[in-house]
Amino acid sequence: MKEKIELKELFASHLGENFDVAQKLLEIRKEAESIAKFADKKIAEDGEFAKVFAETISEWLGRIAKDAEIGLAKVVELNTNKGLN
Repeated sequence: MKEKIELKELFASHLGENFDVAQKLLEIRKEAESIAKFADKKIAEDGEFAKVFAETISEWLGRIAKDAEIGLAKVVELNTNKGLN
């Protein structure tokens, strides 16, 4: 499985009706990664209580991003080389 799928890979994969699903999974992954990054920043800035909270949020969102990426990769994999090209 590819490390990170981006929008250009979605366009190149000829997903047809699955494009909307793949695009939404990509958005979920990006949002989860963004919030996880913010939580990681708070860990460094705000002391022990914030660290416990932020570590938990970061772990949850990391798992969400990973699950979205797995689903996204599967949609792309199933539709690769099925386009008109």
